[in-house]
Amino acid sequence: MYGKRRRACHQRRNTVGFRDCVSAICNSQIVESRQSPLANADSSDPSVRPMSTDVGPAVARELVRLRLKALREASELTPATVAEHTGWSISKLTRIEKGEVTVQPLEVRALLQYYGVDDEDEVTALARLSQASRTRQWYSKHRLAGDFQRFVAYESEAAVINSWQLLFMPGLLQTEEYARAITALSMRRSPDDKGVLARVKLRMDRQQAFRDRLRRPNPPHIAAVIDESVLRRPVGGRDTQRRQLDHLLKLAENKAAYTIGVTPLDLVHHSGLGGTFELLQFGGKPHGDVLFVEAAAGMDSMTMDPDVTSLFRDLHNDMLVYGRSGNDALDMIRSIRESLPTP
Repeated sequence: MYGKRRRACHQRRNTVGFRDCVSAICNSQIVESRQSPLANADSSDPSVRPMSTDVGPAVARELVRLRLKALREASELTPATVAEHTGWSISKLTRIEKGEVTVQPLEVRALLQYYGVDDEDEVTALARLSQASRTRQWYSKHRLAGDFQRFVAYESEAAVINSWQLLFMPGLLQTEEYARAITALSMRRSPDDKGVLARVKLRMDRQQAFRDRLRRPNPPHIAAVIDESVLRRPVGGRDTQRRQLDHLLKLAENKAAYTIGVTPLDLVHHSGLGGTFELLQFGGKPHGDVLFVEAAAGMDSMTMDPDVTSLFRDLHNDMLVYGRSGNDALDMIRSIRESLPTP
């Protein structure tokens, strides 16, 4: 099949340029859109309907970049050859195939034609994914970058957010008061510092995004495991600690949205001493798990390697099994809360 595609794409390379192809596709779609009920759709490509909300921009971008790279390699075309045909730089193509930038639906269609893909269902699906990947999201205003930007995007689409915290309360479970205190300490700045407030605002926006999704079909779930030392650490003072524990217990009442586990200080079989992490799972969606590992001085890392994510999924499960979960975990939190000195 790919041999036929290669011959077809080589023939097209000699007869029509990439930009001419984009122009031709655009013109044909303008004509079609005048006759189509989709003509008034909110899309830069009139032939592309918005993707279902169960596939967000981050997942859509990943699916597009994986498929485009696979098709190019199957067609035995080098990045240099494709760049020459499209008029792009090799850097642009590389960034598209790495998922660092998005690609326009019209360019996707033209690229697929060059690769010899004539399955209209696949072309339409990838064009729709391309359009979905370009949708502006709430986190765009925060001007994030690198792995952390990708992590926030994936977190906003994950079906299950598995969190493990050894040092402080998970970000999605923090009160704003606690968030300001722990961020100020880690940055060695005042709680009123602009940099501190910007990070806290992002954390609160991540929480709000999660709560908003709880009101939609297929709501997400947080499974958080917290070390006992975190519950006992008086970040921000005893009053802040007390209110944070009250907040945690209040969240835990919504069992459909939150699972809380605790690893006791005397736990022998402790799999989480290697450090903090968050593992994102996407349920039945066509996307593998995403692992984000927090580190000091902003040296965070993210991976989708199945061997690595599988290991950390087992670590998280171990801590729920060997630590305390369900009512046992909540009883421990209540006990610590009641043991705090009264003001």
